[in-house]
Amino acid sequence: MPTLVLTIALSWALAGLMHFWPRLPARWRRLLSIATSAAGLAFLIAGTAAEGLREIETTSLVVVGPAYLTGTASASASLHYYVLTAVCLLLGFAGLALGGALARWLRRHWLINAVAVAWLVTVLRFLLEKSAAPYVLTQAVGITWMAPVAGAFYAVCLREEDGRYRDLVGPLVSYAFLVRGFVALVAVLATRLGLGTHYDLSPIVRVTLHLTGTEHIFAAGSWWQIFWLSLVPQLLVWTVYTVAVGLVGGALAWRWSARKSLRRGAAPSPETLAESGGND
Repeated sequence: MPTLVLTIALSWALAGLMHFWPRLPARWRRLLSIATSAAGLAFLIAGTAAEGLREIETTSLVVVGPAYLTGTASASASLHYYVLTAVCLLLGFAGLALGGALARWLRRHWLINAVAVAWLVTVLRFLLEKSAAPYVLTQAVGITWMAPVAGAFYAVCLREEDGRYRDLVGPLVSYAFLVRGFVALVAVLATRLGLGTHYDLSPIVRVTLHLTGTEHIFAAGSWWQIFWLSLVPQLLVWTVYTVAVGLVGGALAWRWSARKSLRRGAAPSPETLAESGGND
């Protein structure tokens, strides 16, 4: 339980910073970019000091059953530090060199902003798993826990544009399919090419349906295996989850921002009052 709480807290903190970075004041954006670059240098120093090999077991969760062991990743103990170094320095440099222009563009394209964050996190998790990074770290950069943050981010953006809460459904559906579709694509490549990580489903050749007790057997790396174990869960089950949890996060952010406006003395429109009352 403590590990799960730490994982969720770290994931929400990272997701909040990455989603809302374009909406921070310029001074805070610069400070965050400098801090990110400094973290990259700290990871570099830690990497040079690390010795030996690391091994971690990778597991994949199949919706119709429990988590399955898909393999063991082995890499130099310093490799995941170097991955984090590269990512942090890249983000820090982009924030400092393109901060103003990039922030303005992302504020206008807030749907793309959240999708880009999810795609970046997915690629980062794949690289961290390949480099045998600690379990807490790989779980924290997964997109599963970030869905409510994305919903809250979209709600804030909609309120800034005088939108309504029900307008949140459309962006969340687009977000869910774009993000989970990308994950499915990564899983297809990982499974067909045997790339390892939890995206590689080829080791899962026997799946038991606990509701019926029946067992299904798949050929390793087959398209039938990919369809049932990746495409169906990602494009159906996990998209529904993403929209549902995103709406919960959006509702909380919507109510918080409405109360914040009232405390500041702003006069809400009748539509805003109706939306706020409808979600109490």
